[in-house]
Amino acid sequence: MAKTIFLIVDGMGDTPIRQLNGKTPLEYAYKPNIVRLSARSSFAFPSVLGRLAPQSDAGVLANLGYDPLKYSTGRGWFECLGLGMGPSEGDLCLRVNFGQTSGGKLENVRVYMSKEELFELENDINSKVKIGADFYFKSGESYRGGLVIKGGERKLSQFVSNNEPGYVAKFFPNGKKLSFASPVKDKKIKSIRPARKEAKYTADLLNKFIKKSQEVIKESKVYKKRIENGLPAPNFLFLRDGAIHDPNLPSINKNYGKKWAAIAGMPLEKGIAEAAGMSVLDIEERSDLTQDIQAKADMLSYAIHKFDCVYIHVKQTDSAAHLGKYHEKYHVIEVMDRILIGRISGLIEIENGDTFVLSCDHSTSSELKRHINSNIPVMITNRGFNNTLAFGESACRKNHIKTIKKADQLMDFVMRL
Repeated sequence: MAKTIFLIVDGMGDTPIRQLNGKTPLEYAYKPNIVRLSARSSFAFPSVLGRLAPQSDAGVLANLGYDPLKYSTGRGWFECLGLGMGPSEGDLCLRVNFGQTSGGKLENVRVYMSKEELFELENDINSKVKIGADFYFKSGESYRGGLVIKGGERKLSQFVSNNEPGYVAKFFPNGKKLSFASPVKDKKIKSIRPARKEAKYTADLLNKFIKKSQEVIKESKVYKKRIENGLPAPNFLFLRDGAIHDPNLPSINKNYGKKWAAIAGMPLEKGIAEAAGMSVLDIEERSDLTQDIQAKADMLSYAIHKFDCVYIHVKQTDSAAHLGKYHEKYHVIEVMDRILIGRISGLIEIENGDTFVLSCDHSTSSELKRHINSNIPVMITNRGFNNTLAFGESACRKNHIKTIKKADQLMDFVMRL
């Protein structure tokens, strides 16, 4: 059976940057392996969610063939699933950021910390915070965490707002829920609010958790030590994307009659892969870029012989763009091209029917430092294609497969090749 490798590079798309001679980081990067594969490729340039700027959950779901507006019950479910927290139907699951506020206003939504610091804060929160309901907090990568509040006699509700500026929760008539990136115009921190009357108890519970956690964090050794050392110190928790329902994704293996594996170190992407029925291979996100990409390339060399299709996720492009570091973003693409794409070039047999897809979940503007609603660049390498353009946003805009209008149409197209 022909093999498929599906690489999703987080936030890879961007806008032209003056300092890069009017090119995007993807276009500017030195990427000989991608250019070589471009010659046997066709491009796509689909929208993820139209005029709305998607989060990664919507983008990854769409790339893997799931319409986010049909399946998403809230990012929090996938986040907590990927953290190994084992959520159950009726539990409230949320994504958490360690951030900074000052005088009730936003300073930073991301305070990067070591795994040791995050684990220490996790223990402090779980042992010292009391809110009158059972909960479980677990730290994730860099500044992230997950929160599961157990459903008890009083039902919990997903109809609550986010308290993180820049992410607006929207509810849809079919009970589905998504959050969208938006410009931060007002840095005043707002409490979590109920969107329906029955959600008041849940909103009150979350606000209590935030307040009590803030008190515990400020008394923690981690906080005091970072203050002493002049480092950014977390003093606030941002919660978003509460979900209480299992999205019940149809199995991707059954959908396409092929056995899928996932190589992903981030909780969200691991959670989506698990929910889709993929075999999630044991790999951790590494802080060193070269080591991280190398580990994923090595894991791919193993997985491609055991599975029909392999989904790989690379995170660092999005992280760089959120910090406005466009030079780091194109550097990530160059390292990825040299190590991972180079390995992929040696693993796939195009003339024997293998397919390689290079895509992204959304575009992240390095100038705006946030997700934007532009279409995403996609390269599909297969023996049936020929091309003269080098892969990038401009090339995709100029010459793309017209039938792939939405990102959730991409997988069906690829699986028919």
